[in-house]
Amino acid sequence: MQKSKWLLGLALSVSVVSFAACGSAEDKPADEQTSAAAEQKQGQDQAQGQGQGKSQEGKPNTDGIPKVVAEVNGKKITKDDFVPLYETQYQQMQMQSQQSGQQVDEKQLKTQTAENLVSTELLSQEAEKRDITISDKDIDKALGESAKSSQMSKKDFLAAMKKQGMDEKKVHSELKTQLSIEDLIKDEYGEFKVSGEEIGQAYQQAKTQQEQMAQQGGQQAQEVPPLEKMRPQLEEQVKSQKSTEATQKYAKKLRKQGDVTINL
Repeated sequence: MQKSKWLLGLALSVSVVSFAACGSAEDKPADEQTSAAAEQKQGQDQAQGQGQGKSQEGKPNTDGIPKVVAEVNGKKITKDDFVPLYETQYQQMQMQSQQSGQQVDEKQLKTQTAENLVSTELLSQEAEKRDITISDKDIDKALGESAKSSQMSKKDFLAAMKKQGMDEKKVHSELKTQLSIEDLIKDEYGEFKVSGEEIGQAYQQAKTQQEQMAQQGGQQAQEVPPLEKMRPQLEEQVKSQKSTEATQKYAKKLRKQGDVTINL
């Protein structure tokens, strides 16, 4: 099984559902969409808060969220499914807003969170239809990769997740869902191949980003390792991007075919 680049999201969020905003109306990765949500209505934070209650202590107001946030082909996505992910994404966006000075658009973020959950459910249902199965061994391996990416032991990683509202059973369930979606995309599109030209473009992009970060920090840019040394990493990066794009595309297709209601 190809190592999932989405697993790190589990360490950063209450749910891996946020891995790629795969059900969004726009074909952008989740981090870009989240930033766009923060930037879209600059200066309108008070207007957004009217009628919804006031956010306190770094948490959004969730009083007005319905018990059933959405229904996907008869399967209910509940407030309990929605709130942990929404609160975590809100906190991440608040951190961004402190740096940018732009306020969090709660209405936009609620919509995006619901779309993410709907897309994940659509993809998960399709994986189940195709009898895609994930073994306990696969889940344990993914858990180890997530912990390693977070520079933690499995025990510490699970403890950190528990503090965020996810017990071990929930972590295993989310990983199982994520891995089944990964296998679904592989089943639908096959293995993603990477050309030398694409690796070269990714390398140039990495060099440019390094230079930009150095300029912003008023420092001299660190030398980027030679392309050949970075090739394996860059190949994985390009594959991950292709997989994310394919996931978004397929989720949109399933959305058109499915029966989806969002109650926000």
